[in-house]
Amino acid sequence: MGATTNGDSPKDTAEIKEHLRAASDAAASAARARAAQAQEWARDRASRAQGWARDQWGDMQQRIETQPYKAAALALGIGLLAGVLLTTLATRRPSQD
Repeated sequence: MGATTNGDSPKDTAEIKEHLRAASDAAASAARARAAQAQEWARDRASRAQGWARDQWGDMQQRIETQPYKAAALALGIGLLAGVLLTTLATRRPSQD
């Protein structure tokens, strides 16, 4: 019977290593490209959110200036409600089961 090989010659091993390196480089390149896309998307969304927040802040300031008594009453009500909720949470005792 003749000797058979399973393809483990040095030439085959080098070729496999080269294919693995190429696949690794391609995967790394694709990952970098996808990360750059995600970063650009996140920057765009953050910029839009910042613009929206600025617009809302300006609108709120204008409403406060045109209706100061209503704004003060609303702020007082929100503060009172927050105080009651925080006091209730602070004084609640854990149940003893």
